Amino acid sequence: MKILIIEDEKFIGEHIKSSLEERGFSCVWFQKGENGLESAIVDVYDCIVLDRRLPDLDGLDICKKIRHHAISTPIIMLTAMADVEQKIEGLDAGADDYITKPFSADELIARLNAVVRRITFQRKPTLQIGDVELDPIKRTVKVNGESISLSNREFMLLQYLMHHEGKPLTRSQIFDHVWEEKPGTDSNVVDVYINYVRKKIDGDKKKASHIKTVRGYGYQFNEDS
Repeated sequence: MKILIIEDEKFIGEHIKSSLEERGFSCVWFQKGENGLESAIVDVYDCIVLDRRLPDLDGLDICKKIRHHAISTPIIMLTAMADVEQKIEGLDAGADDYITKPFSADELIARLNAVVRRITFQRKPTLQIGDVELDPIKRTVKVNGESISLSNREFMLLQYLMHHEGKPLTRSQIFDHVWEEKPGTDSNVVDVYINYVRKKIDGDKKKASHIKTVRGYGYQFNEDS
């Protein structure tokens, strides 16, 4: 699972990140709320660990903005306040769970696994955009009801684009998510795989592709082809 951590305190952030990575999680950590919010909107995560009090942005505001963008990624909020009213505020803002500092790594991991299981069970697994249907559980793709075969990398690419329907994504963003082993590197491999996926989902259609080229920027998945 890929986890976004937004925590300004260096010791706590490093502890959370190292504890999760030791258990096999992939983590991205930001100390500034603004940077964390941007990443939450642009990238795809399985869970977000969010500090309630940040120096630049309030955790409640970050939570509300994430939900405003229709992002349903589960959020666990960290707080030094045990007050019930404060916890209610966080849950009302869109958080899925609350942990009061200090806490153990085992407690955080247990809550993280529980909230991801709960949200995954509640969430409709299939992505349906126009005539393209993607099932992330079965890892299948259908176009107009007909199954098409994608490689693992092609599937990851299409899933990432569909998760961000209508949003332009840079080549670097796509590369960092789909080719995680070399983060931050831009490569024409993205263009090559975009062409692979286009040919498979568009077939012999003469109308425009679902995957639009955003000149000078990257690519965008649209419902209407």
